[in-house]
Amino acid sequence: MNTGWFSRRFNPQLLPVKSCGIAIAALAAVSIAAAQDPANPLPTPETQISAPNGYVIHQTVDLGGRIANTTGSGAMYDTLVNMQSGPRVLGETFEMRVLPGKKGSLVDTMSAIGSGFGGDPYNFARLNASKGKIYDFTGLFRRDRQYFDYDLLGNPNIPTGQSIPIGPSSAPTGSFAWPQVEQSPFLFNTVRRMTDTNLTLLPLSKVTYRAGYSQNVMEGPSLSPSGYQFAKYDAILQEYERNSTDDFTGAIDWKPVKGTTLTFEEEIDHYKADSFFTLAPSDFVVQEPDGTKAAINDYDSLKPYSKSACNANSIGATPLLSAPPTPGGLPVINPACAVVTSYLRSQPTRIFYPTEILHLQSSSIKSIAMNGDLRYTQANMNLPNYYDSYQGLNGTTRSLTYTGTASAKRQVVAADYGIVWQAMPNFNLSEQVDFSSAHQPGTTIMTGVTTLSTPVTAGNETINYAGALTTTNAAAGASTFEGSGSVGTPLPGYFGQSFLTNQVTGSWDATSRTTFSLAYRYRIHTIAQGSPHNVPLPVGATTNGTVTIHENSAIFNAALRLAANWNLNGTVEILYADNAFTPVGARQTKHYRVHTLYRPRPWATISGAFNDLERHNNTNNNQSAVAAGDDPYDGPLNHVDHSRVVSLGAVLMPNEHYGLDLNYAYSDVYAATNICYDNGAQNAPGVAGVLPGTASTNNSGAPNLCPGIYTRGSTTQLADWFARDFMDAPTQSGSVALSVSPVKQIHSSLGYRISAVNGSQFFNDARAVNGSLNSTYQSPFVKVAWTIHPGWIWRAEYNFYGYGEGGPSGPQDCSTSTSVTSTVVPCTSLPYQTGLTESPAGLTAPRNFHANNVTMAVHYEF
Repeated sequence: MNTGWFSRRFNPQLLPVKSCGIAIAALAAVSIAAAQDPANPLPTPETQISAPNGYVIHQTVDLGGRIANTTGSGAMYDTLVNMQSGPRVLGETFEMRVLPGKKGSLVDTMSAIGSGFGGDPYNFARLNASKGKIYDFTGLFRRDRQYFDYDLLGNPNIPTGQSIPIGPSSAPTGSFAWPQVEQSPFLFNTVRRMTDTNLTLLPLSKVTYRAGYSQNVMEGPSLSPSGYQFAKYDAILQEYERNSTDDFTGAIDWKPVKGTTLTFEEEIDHYKADSFFTLAPSDFVVQEPDGTKAAINDYDSLKPYSKSACNANSIGATPLLSAPPTPGGLPVINPACAVVTSYLRSQPTRIFYPTEILHLQSSSIKSIAMNGDLRYTQANMNLPNYYDSYQGLNGTTRSLTYTGTASAKRQVVAADYGIVWQAMPNFNLSEQVDFSSAHQPGTTIMTGVTTLSTPVTAGNETINYAGALTTTNAAAGASTFEGSGSVGTPLPGYFGQSFLTNQVTGSWDATSRTTFSLAYRYRIHTIAQGSPHNVPLPVGATTNGTVTIHENSAIFNAALRLAANWNLNGTVEILYADNAFTPVGARQTKHYRVHTLYRPRPWATISGAFNDLERHNNTNNNQSAVAAGDDPYDGPLNHVDHSRVVSLGAVLMPNEHYGLDLNYAYSDVYAATNICYDNGAQNAPGVAGVLPGTASTNNSGAPNLCPGIYTRGSTTQLADWFARDFMDAPTQSGSVALSVSPVKQIHSSLGYRISAVNGSQFFNDARAVNGSLNSTYQSPFVKVAWTIHPGWIWRAEYNFYGYGEGGPSGPQDCSTSTSVTSTVVPCTSLPYQTGLTESPAGLTAPRNFHANNVTMAVHYEF
């Protein structure tokens, strides 16, 4: 498969592994030999390099490289680790400061630090410079590469063993295997570059000036499902992402009296989206008679392409697929069959966000501390030229192009104010009020739909028709595609929401070692969408109205110092909401947190933590609409989710020669909701019967179907099954690290890290598997640092990375139909692939891997 620019590796030929290893070994050998040869001593850190008059300079550099050897899934290794072979600048520092009694002309201190250059996925560089009371400057650059290809995500799980005959169906000369999806349809390989600069003038003066500039650029290739059908099918698109922001900040701080600061700040953000979409390279699986590559596959179709996609009166006697003209080439498709040869979608978007902020912070009034700010944003968003076009053949259509424009505004008014009153030496009362209101009206206009077509005559409905094509421009009011307006007709939209939160807290120092606090918080959250958007959402509607949610919560906190060497604190928060915006939105929330720290000896620290977040929504979905008969009864939802974490840690450092670090954590993330689902049973190509779908049964063992939900066009044929959808991911993770320094010249550590998930889920796809929900990820390591000479340190590090997934998984019960009389049988009893009878990897590429990484470097100070 041609993956083009999706290569997971940085250039593997940059430095062959063997050459890299020889170079690193030679560097280490030269350093050691020089250290042991008194006739050729290494320079010492006391050897000063040239520095400007009145300054002292100190620098360090870490030079080396890495050897990475991977077996198994390179895609999963790059997703989790992505450390490649090659030389590296692992770190460098620079520090310059003025000598005591001297006055620097431009700077008093300057420092720079960097790490990761040469090919690591993460690297950064930072520069700081300051001169007393005049200025303070900070500059930071960060770069990270994010690679993701967990191939089960979004995978349609296409059964194996399916093919299309090449040549006449009565006497085929070969076959074309119907491709499975072996990359995630959401694969991405993006690079983010972030630059931040900040300058403060007169930092200690009554009036201080601040300016800043930040840029964030994210670009790179990714995959994405088309989102809607174009031509005849859905497709996997290749997106080249290029999004960037430029942020400018200017501020003035005024300190009129001691303890009070007034700030006016202007922030200007400019966002540019220049991403575009084309067909993914893996889509091109056939060619036209003239050699043009073409896409035929509906990427999530469980059935191979068939003659039903061809123009029957123009297909002639030529087979659906013919042998390639050259051995190993792509099969040739009949020119009367639906294909896509090229596609382009671009939607360049510009957003301009100016924000004014007025900020107050004061503790000038005795026993009173306060802070607050007022913010206003008036943003303009513009999409001047939407373009969506494909070329190929779909019926008689050879090309179809959509164009459009869009614009929107976003207005935000927000204010926050908090005040703390120290009513007594051991009691304070505080109040925090937060308000935010956002309005975002917008309009899209589809400006044109242009179609190029062949004649509707036998033999001419082909992609190689050489005559004149008919150009048709859609008339005003003509429909376009799903979710968009008609040609020339503005389609308005609106989204807005507001928050008003008020929290009152009382805090009491009961003793010198005990503090209690109790808070009450009230929030009103209003969400508006569509038009009108200033009236309650009508019964049965999902847009054109408002949804209002009132929340009441109480928070109790206790901080205890049980002994001079033992601290304990905990928080309990209880929340109730009278409404929820989505079916899985919480109506009831309980949050418990406990943390403790104990030092039985000066060299020993033991810590523990517990965090439990519980959320529930036990109501029906849209009760008013159900009562009015506008919506079928889909409840009760009985949504429950929780996130629980328990962790323990110990650090033991009895002396400078050895130490031990131990950590263990158990977490459980769980979510469950009652659902109605389409089980996906459908006709199987070339065999009797149908592909099975996941089935569920009620307490009596009968098929468990959702009442009142019918297939399109029917009032009797039920469409969906009913089940308790859930996901549970109990995870245990632990680490142990032993540090050993037998002599002051040698420092070493070795350890082991592991994370094991033993989870499960509801499978609404009969061919789905657990994947990472049942997996183990482990990484033992060894590190050694040897000071071979003052200022020279040789370092080596070994890391093993191993990822593996569990055994067979999948649904237990299956059915080949959807009705109250459907037969429900064990999935393993059917002659078709299901999760329990497939490879544990599922119907895609395996994800297990292990890797051995060695890093060696020399640290030099000068």
